[in-house]
Amino acid sequence: MLSKWIAPVKDAMPPLYLVGGAVRDHLLSRQIKDIDLACGNPEKAAAILAKYHKAAIVPLGRGKKTVCHRVVNRKNTDDFLDVVELQNGSIENDLKMRDFTINAIAIQITKQGKLGRVIDPLAGMHDLKHNSIRITGPDVFKSDPLRTLRAFRFAAELKFTIEEFTIRSIRENCLLLSEISAERILVELLNLLKTNPAASSIRMMDELGLLEVIFPEIRTMKNCLQNGFHHLDVWNHSLAVLETCEYIAANLKNYFSEASRHVEDNLSEGNRLPLMKMAALLHDVGKPAKKKARGESREINFHDHDREGGKIASAISVRLKMSNRDREFLRTMITEHMHILYLSRPGVKEKTILKWFGKLNDDIIPLIIIEMADSMSTRGPASKKSEREAHLAWSKKMVMEYYSEIRTKLKRKNVISGNDLISLGMKPGPELGRALEKIREAQDTGRILDRSAGFAMAEKLVKSR
Repeated sequence: MLSKWIAPVKDAMPPLYLVGGAVRDHLLSRQIKDIDLACGNPEKAAAILAKYHKAAIVPLGRGKKTVCHRVVNRKNTDDFLDVVELQNGSIENDLKMRDFTINAIAIQITKQGKLGRVIDPLAGMHDLKHNSIRITGPDVFKSDPLRTLRAFRFAAELKFTIEEFTIRSIRENCLLLSEISAERILVELLNLLKTNPAASSIRMMDELGLLEVIFPEIRTMKNCLQNGFHHLDVWNHSLAVLETCEYIAANLKNYFSEASRHVEDNLSEGNRLPLMKMAALLHDVGKPAKKKARGESREINFHDHDREGGKIASAISVRLKMSNRDREFLRTMITEHMHILYLSRPGVKEKTILKWFGKLNDDIIPLIIIEMADSMSTRGPASKKSEREAHLAWSKKMVMEYYSEIRTKLKRKNVISGNDLISLGMKPGPELGRALEKIREAQDTGRILDRSAGFAMAEKLVKSR
């Protein structure tokens, strides 16, 4: 790709260096996503490249300052180079200002656009070889506290280990993360949760005090004891649910057979996967506020904790400046997680199940996975293995039925409309709404199959008023 851009250029170009994640990914034989080139005169280099390729230049910056000149292929906007200015006058000084040694390696670019000399002043290649995340210097986190979170994201993505001095520095500087904008924190957090598994990174972030900076609400979950259904306190149970949720997501075929490809597509949409994991971690965040001990036995219960948790999740999502869609998704996953457990119990009517599936549509799938993980992680003396297995079997069955039958049913248009009921003599109002709901239930459960059957049912409802 580089030679395609640079080889045709005949003008004298400033020295160019490939830097950042592109170098790291090249050395690890990973797919390169974005190309960053550093040079002493980025504006001149970008102008020359744009001239030879009739490309556009898009200045990117912070505030009024341009920090990057993006050269974009006009015919394919996914084809671009980012040209940035060398910091502190030389490539060696520039690399020493970066976050981690594995990101502080450069490769000189030849006039033909080939990769030339490797520049590695901080032994980043050694750390790549030994799968180690190491900061470039003692002030790395002070200059940008978001790097404390980035360390875990890189460790999770690359399956690397954060070395001891860097761990100590994160612990010492974790509170500085509160100075960073919510938008930047959210991007890094979602990227971390997109990796699988992320749970081990979440556990270590918690041990170092970093997680409480992002989610202070988890403090009350710690050491909050539960009833006989649980073998862990609220917080450790929540961590176990996250781990189990990730295990299910990594082994979809084992759980959902031929429906697994549909589930995978579902979870890959937008931020569904990382938000599902966040919801798994926070699904019981409402328990501490709702904890009560009743009767002579002083048995613990957490009545209405799901609704309380939804309120807390809404506050968290606002604080993190999530999109409206993501806010509602997170709230729904936490508010409704107990409903899935109730729906799986024997004797629940088909129309009740279909009503909830119709309410949540595709969001029902991650919700079912969360409650599968919740049930599988609940192993106290009062928890029965047979009930856990029954819930798991119901969950598998419902996910497969959703994709084979239920979703198609729910997408069918109503055979009878409100105008039809009005034409039969029913006035607009709550009664009309209830009638439409009854007809829709009959349609979804197969008791009426076409418009004529729907009309017959509508006439009966009008006459029976």
